[in-house]
Amino acid sequence: MRDGFKIVDTDSHMMEPDWLWERHMEDAYKAEAPRMGEAPGSGRRTFLVEGESFTREKGKYPMAAKAFLKAAYKAMDRFERAKETGFSAKSRLMDMDEQGVDVQILYPTYTGQMLGREFRDTKLLAACCRAYNNWATDYTSEAPERLRWAAALPMQEPEEAVKEAERAAANGCVSYYMRPNPVGGRTLWHEDYHPLWATIEKLGKPISTHDSASASVPSFGDRMDTHTSGHILSHPFEAMAAMAGLIWFGIFEKFPQLKVIHVEGDGGWTPYWLQRMEQHWKFSGNAEHEYLTRPPTEYFRSNVCVGFRGDEPTMKSAVELVGDDNFTWDSDYPHPDGTYPWGVQAMLDQPIPEESKRKMFWDNGARIFNLA
Repeated sequence: MRDGFKIVDTDSHMMEPDWLWERHMEDAYKAEAPRMGEAPGSGRRTFLVEGESFTREKGKYPMAAKAFLKAAYKAMDRFERAKETGFSAKSRLMDMDEQGVDVQILYPTYTGQMLGREFRDTKLLAACCRAYNNWATDYTSEAPERLRWAAALPMQEPEEAVKEAERAAANGCVSYYMRPNPVGGRTLWHEDYHPLWATIEKLGKPISTHDSASASVPSFGDRMDTHTSGHILSHPFEAMAAMAGLIWFGIFEKFPQLKVIHVEGDGGWTPYWLQRMEQHWKFSGNAEHEYLTRPPTEYFRSNVCVGFRGDEPTMKSAVELVGDDNFTWDSDYPHPDGTYPWGVQAMLDQPIPEESKRKMFWDNGARIFNLA
């Protein structure tokens, strides 16, 4: 708690250790487990699986760009204590205590990159997700009420994703991490995922969409020539596309209790995006989407949340135009492009009502992640 506000960070990350998959993979897949090695084409040390890097090494904005990596490594200097402990749960809790953060919702780092490539062996992908989720259960056991984790799902195999959603729920996950990008030719609103959404709706847990850079799957960042410029496009545009698709292709109409939170894509675009969808609803209604029974903004209000960084100057306008019931606060801890350690103070300094801060710091996140 800080300045009288309970705080849940709805987008923070675990930094998976080099040995995660080698130790946690089932015996049948241990020989094929992701492990550190030299990436083909770049020579840099990174995670490899099926003979390929988790991230794209060639193309328009390779992660291996020296200038970008140098800036990212420099930005990580502020996490020196966490780095010294291998980003342990104990060091994380110390950082949370210093900033007054009560709860973090934890997403993957390298696993998110892994999910940005398509596996040739989808059973191996499912085993990789199980291994990550088992490790996440162990990691958060240090303080299970404060460190709440989102499970990774093998979206290339919808039937396996259903099984893992149920297994991870039994092990204590509070959400399901998934990239908003199309994977294996399927968007998030593809009908093959309907059984998964039915399962997740029944389990009562939200979906957390979160892009990750340098993907091999389709990304809006593909049209840009550097990692930085691709990153500018990828995260918010993928979130916007996912929101529009889930609304307009009837996912919330078919699964009215399903909740989605879009994180690490900023939040200032939300009023415009609702405006854009409403314009089309007023023009054509449900002419091409006959299953819709309500305007798009109503589905947004009942089923969707968007994460805001504390330092976004557009927050005041967004709250005034949209209201404060569908936004949360996040920091992206401990990633170099996040807002730790100034993010909480930046949120406290926002020119929005105190009650709006209370909702965005805690109430909205606690509701969507069932923290109460």
